[in-house]
Order: sequence, then structure tokens, then C-alpha cells
Amino acid sequence: MPRQYCDKFASLQDAVPPWPKDRVEAIVRESLRETQNRAMADVFESFGEVLGSASIGQCHQATLTPEFASIGKYRGGKNVAVKVMHSDAEKRFKNDFKIFRALCKVALPGWDPILRELEMQMMTEFDYVNEARSLEIARCNILNSPYANKVRIPQPVRELCSKNLLVMEYLPGKKLAVAIEERLANILGGDVDLARKVLKAKQQALFDSKDVGHKRGKNFFFGDLSDMIANEGGKSNMSLLQKGAKALHVSAMTRDARKKLNLLLDVAGHQIFQDGVFNGDAHPGNILELDCGRLGLIDYGQCRTLTRHDRLALAGIVAELGKSGPDNKDIANAMRDFGFRSRDNNDEIIAKNAALYFDSDSEGRKMGCATPQTYLQHLNDIDPIVEVPDAAVFVARTSFLFRGLGALLQQQLHTSKRWSKHAHIALEEAGLEVAPYRLGISASK
Repeated sequence: MPRQYCDKFASLQDAVPPWPKDRVEAIVRESLRETQNRAMADVFESFGEVLGSASIGQCHQATLTPEFASIGKYRGGKNVAVKVMHSDAEKRFKNDFKIFRALCKVALPGWDPILRELEMQMMTEFDYVNEARSLEIARCNILNSPYANKVRIPQPVRELCSKNLLVMEYLPGKKLAVAIEERLANILGGDVDLARKVLKAKQQALFDSKDVGHKRGKNFFFGDLSDMIANEGGKSNMSLLQKGAKALHVSAMTRDARKKLNLLLDVAGHQIFQDGVFNGDAHPGNILELDCGRLGLIDYGQCRTLTRHDRLALAGIVAELGKSGPDNKDIANAMRDFGFRSRDNNDEIIAKNAALYFDSDSEGRKMGCATPQTYLQHLNDIDPIVEVPDAAVFVARTSFLFRGLGALLQQQLHTSKRWSKHAHIALEEAGLEVAPYRLGISASK
């Protein structure tokens, strides 16, 4: 999307004007009466502030009574987050998406196969019992993964969850993007406006394709930010020592942001290629920097489960994309193995679609395409994709969401570069006999 739309739409992640508290509490009371036959005061000692509000519902911080703080298998403590669905959300969504698809048939015809799967999967958000189940599965998977001490997924209170009510463990922290903005403001002596201006300028450079190459080395983000701070600050009286100290702090902040982004990519890669259960809605509003130092992953309303075939077929594509000097024919064959079909069966165009879906849209930007949509249209004009496997849609969406998060954190991402190791692990664990050259690894490894 054009940058102006991205800025406006960002508010829909968790900053929609919330419903009045009395209307929300009425929904909570009705749900608890149906599921527990209990009054709201029996379950909650307090029902407090809004943590976030989106189009489907809003989330409040609350405190459980001792009786319900240890109900069933729940061990997340008294402090909880309570997600409440707006009573007319499902009806409004259906109407909005009907209009959206009608518009896209005219303006964005290449997206029609993707929109069908998006609509079907997004409809699962309108039952919080499903989300509670997904949270539990994803949480158990993470606890049994190499990332158990690095990320947290909240435990749901299954006994209190219903179609329009989700009660889960509260994870104290703040949005990762906000934490980085605050960190930069501290480096700049508390100047929040300057911090936002510097970060916005860097994001704009990424959107304008000024940073699509890698010729300047891995530290060019640090260099750019340091230059912007010196120029935008307008502080001619700042000594070289002061500038140097700030530059060192910016360098450390950038390394930390890159480290966290790599961790998020690794967790997503593990979930997709090894667990086969992942969050298809990993936008910036759903990623927290917790007070304990770990990252918090919330909102599993669009959790997606992959079959073994889909998981391994995707692994084959990403393994091909991630190797040094990828071959268009090998990538195209992997796409066909998964179920992608194009009108003319053009290897090069199918391979370019693979990169757009599962790696980066930097190729289109280098060609002067302002958005992934214009690049997709360019590819479709040559050889349109006529069949897209359903399972590919939300993996591709996850890749796009991480690229957007990368822009917020001033990083240019190629998701397949990070995901390829998880794809290799999945293929090796499945015992697939794939030629070493096909995976881009040596026989000795």
C-alpha cells in the first residue's frame, strides 16, 4: 500500500476508539452467566483499563478472584487480559469483505485467489474458543522449542472462554516498536519528536526503495541513523565527543533491534516448518517487549495449521529461495510441487512470484514498482498465476507482515534467508532424500 495508507491503517491494529466500558461489561456478564452461571464480581476482583482496541473487539486488563486464578490447569496468575468481541463485529466484517472483494475484482484482479482464503481464515476470528485452543497449542509448542526462554505466549483460562470472551494470562510490557522509539528518544536526551522524525525518515527511505540494496554493508542502518541525528537535531554546538557517544548508543540500539527481529523470524520459521501451527497475523501490535526481557507473542485469532504435505512443500520452496545463487527452474519446480500454477508455465515468472510471496519485494522496487501490488501486476501481465494453494496465503502474509515490521525497525528483510535453516531442518527430520545441490548445502553437512 502507499505509505499514507499504511500510516492510517496502523491505527486499526490496536488503537480503534473503544466501546464504552458499560457495553463491554454487559457482554462479559452475559458470557459468564452462560458459561459459569456466575456473576461478574464472582470471577473478577477488578475489570480495568483498555489495553488495546481493534475492529472486532477490545482487550481489558483485569484481576481474577482467588477461586478462578487457579481454576483447571490455568497457572498464569491473577492478572489477566480479557478480550471482548463487539456484538455486531461478525455481521459488519461480512458486509465489508463483500464490498472489498467486489472492488478488488475490478481494481486488483490478481489478488482474487488470495482473498478467498483470507476471508475464510479471518472468519475463524469470530469464535474466541478457537483462539483459546490455538493459544494453548502454540504455547505448548514454544515451551518445547529452543525459544522457550526467549518468548512467551499467554496461557488462556479455557473455562472462562466463550464465543465472544477470551480470558488469558496478562503479559506486562509494551509494543516492541514503541519500546524502540522510547529507547531512541532517551539517546536523544528525551526528545520524542526528534526520535519519531528520525525513525519516520528511515522508514520512508525503505518505502521509497532507497535501501533495497546491500552494497553499503550490514551497518548502513546505524550510519544513516547517526547522520540523521546529527542533521535533524540541528545542534551545531554538540561536541564531537557527544556525537560519538550518541552514535555508539544508536549502534547498540540497532544491533538489539536486529537481534529481536531475527528472533521473531526464527520463532515464526520454527512454527511454520517444524510445528505446522503459526500466527498468520503477526503485525507490530501483536509483538511486545516484556518487562522480563523476553518478547511476548499475542493474538492467535488467525492461527493457521499446515498439513505435513503443505509444510514440507513450503520448506522445499524456501530452501531453494534461501540458497546462494538460487536457480529459477528449481524454485519453479518447488512451487509446482506445492500446487502453484501459471497460465504459460514460465519458470522465471513463477520463481519471481515465489520470491514475492516468501522472501522480499525488493526486486520489484529495483524495477521501479512502488508497491508489491504493482510488481504483482507486472508479473501477471507476463504470465498470471491461476492457482494458489490455500496454505500459501497466510505464510505469504506472514512474510509480508515481517517485512512491514522490519521497516518499522529500520531493517530491510529477506524472510527466506532466515527461514531457510528451519526449512532444511523440517526436510531433514522428514527423512526426505533431496540432492545436496537442491538444498544449497554440501554433502559433508
